[in-house]
Amino acid sequence: MADIQVVIFTLNNELCSVEASQVFKIEKYSEVSLIPQMPDYIKGLYDLRGRVVPVIDLNKKFSMGDSEITKKTKIIITEKDGQLFGFMVNNVLEIINLNEDSIDKSDAIIKVNNKKYIKGVGKKNEKLFSIIDLNEVLHDHEVEQVTEVIANKE
Repeated sequence: MADIQVVIFTLNNELCSVEASQVFKIEKYSEVSLIPQMPDYIKGLYDLRGRVVPVIDLNKKFSMGDSEITKKTKIIITEKDGQLFGFMVNNVLEIINLNEDSIDKSDAIIKVNNKKYIKGVGKKNEKLFSIIDLNEVLHDHEVEQVTEVIANKE
């Protein structure tokens, strides 16, 4: 495995990351349009230059508490099957290169919580952080539910 570039962000004081190759764009948080009858972790819809982007609050999705919206709050935007998805995080800290020796992909770590979205654990300066696959955070039925709402809004 070659070196990878990751975007490090915080979720309520916990460090996490995503491979930079998954990131379409990082936006400052701005107001979103609420969607009725959606799960509480779906914050709403964001307009990215004419494209409708559902925004998922990762703190709520991962049961890590409420997200306080500050000047540092960001939306990490990814694309899955032609649809953009935004993931609200407390702050984006930096983009770093990790070599394979800095990533633990052992079965023990990945099987502990049995989640497909955990790709491994990275380490930098004695700090550990999860490497998350944002394309695996939402289940297929959740993606369908959100895309259906968007189709009805357009």
